[in-house]
Amino acid sequence: MVQVSVSALVKVASGPNLSLRSDLEPESYTMASVDLDAAGAAPTEEEVPLLPDAGTVTLLAVKARTAAGADAEVSLTPSNGGNAGDELTVAGTLVVANAGVLAALVDGGPRSLTVRNEGGEPVTVDILTCLDTA
Repeated sequence: MVQVSVSALVKVASGPNLSLRSDLEPESYTMASVDLDAAGAAPTEEEVPLLPDAGTVTLLAVKARTAAGADAEVSLTPSNGGNAGDELTVAGTLVVANAGVLAALVDGGPRSLTVRNEGGEPVTVDILTCLDTA
């Protein structure tokens, strides 16, 4: 088991603040970094495996940046075998720290993500997942 902490602060200008924290103890984690070229005639994409045949994704954290460090917009399509979930658009960051929500992305939960850059500049996409055995 590994110890993972997730925290965020949501601030509304002239409004409330919401501090969020979750501590996880998954069996393991994976980290992947994908460099995608700028889209030309067709978007560039790469499939990123998340899990072996068994297990559950309990955390998905994604960061997409340009070479200059600015937020980048990418598309993610979760899949499990021959089943693909709906495409998600990520503008900069995405954090989902709930196994039930992740399982709802595609039947059986995501085993891989197809990451696609449709933008005019190259991007780097970092993907961290936490995994539990089934």
